[in-house]
Amino acid sequence: MQAIICMAGNSTRLNIGDNKAFVLLGNMPMFMHSVNKLLNYVDVIYLSIREVDLPRIEPYLNDKIKFVLGGESRSESVYNAMKLIALEEKVLIHDAARPFLCEETLKRIVAESPKYDAILPYLPLKYTLYQAEPLTYLNRENYIIAQTPQMVKVGDFIKSYELALKDNFAATDDVSLVLRYNPNIKTLKLLDDDSNFKITTKHDLAIAKSIILKND
Repeated sequence: MQAIICMAGNSTRLNIGDNKAFVLLGNMPMFMHSVNKLLNYVDVIYLSIREVDLPRIEPYLNDKIKFVLGGESRSESVYNAMKLIALEEKVLIHDAARPFLCEETLKRIVAESPKYDAILPYLPLKYTLYQAEPLTYLNRENYIIAQTPQMVKVGDFIKSYELALKDNFAATDDVSLVLRYNPNIKTLKLLDDDSNFKITTKHDLAIAKSIILKND
């Protein structure tokens, strides 16, 4: 199995003037926390990066850690990496901004991967949920929060991405894109851990740094 780590974004919501994947957490950049865990379960990791970040990524590259230039969207960035992998393979796709990847979740995804075409780690909703317009209460029991790493088949993703381009459809995660065009594939929802949160705001970053400090 191979993995793709998405780190080609601009980190605009964090507003730190840099790609958050390179922010130091402890003694290593954020993305390397996920790399080190994934390397225990996959043969090769593709880092999907911006061209401007290539000089910073080069010291980490080797036979197991490779790079691919990302695109204008998350899906395009994943697609660019998928084209380097055999169509029949299953791939893990993870956010670089989730440095606290839960190893138990990862073990379960890898163990279940032979039986499923797609695997979605998730968290239940904790808060009351409303539709904004028109203002309507929604039952949170009917909704879940998507997490990563997500597992999909390379061939399914490539076909779905190419169809989405024709439809002008933009997905914000990988399993949702595949399910839109392959609704009957065998899919597993797998409960994740709260610790695997995505660093999006300065508050999230402060929490991440405090966790690293506490564990050192």
